[in-house]
Amino acid sequence: SSGINAEYGDFSDLDANRSHLKESFSLTMKLLLLTALFAAAHAVEYTLTTTTSGVDHAGSNGYFYLAALNYKGEMVDFGLMDNPDLNDFESENTDTFVFSSEVDLGKIGCIVIRAGDKSADAWMIKSVAISSDTDEGFSGDNVDEDWMSSDTSTEGDNGKLAMMWCAPPLPPQ
Repeated sequence: SSGINAEYGDFSDLDANRSHLKESFSLTMKLLLLTALFAAAHAVEYTLTTTTSGVDHAGSNGYFYLAALNYKGEMVDFGLMDNPDLNDFESENTDTFVFSSEVDLGKIGCIVIRAGDKSADAWMIKSVAISSDTDEGFSGDNVDEDWMSSDTSTEGDNGKLAMMWCAPPLPPQ
């Protein structure tokens, strides 16, 4: 055994290094977990509620997308509005969509809902409301009863590709 130690060196340094690596790895994992928890704790939850009109054919099986912006011009594109286990956008139904973002818009100024290119039928929104963990939000109505659709042709749905609702202006500061 002394011949092996003489040829390859003392293994006691290897044991010390392995112990140090275990401690470093454990500390690294703890820091990564703490960072993930910190990020999750600072994520802001946004809640959009839409109500579909009750007029004939108001419901849709289309694809619709949400974006929101604040009064500083910052925008978050939340992407597809979809509750996977529900049939969203049905006539006279109210749907709630919850999104999470690392971006805190603060006071939400406007929302934009847009039709996707896979929308085979139009959707008539009756009303919308948005809020977040950091803003009570606002609501709005589709007073002109506009249709939303990727088919904007006069021969087709004659829909709007996107619709925007904005909060009242902020008071002067």
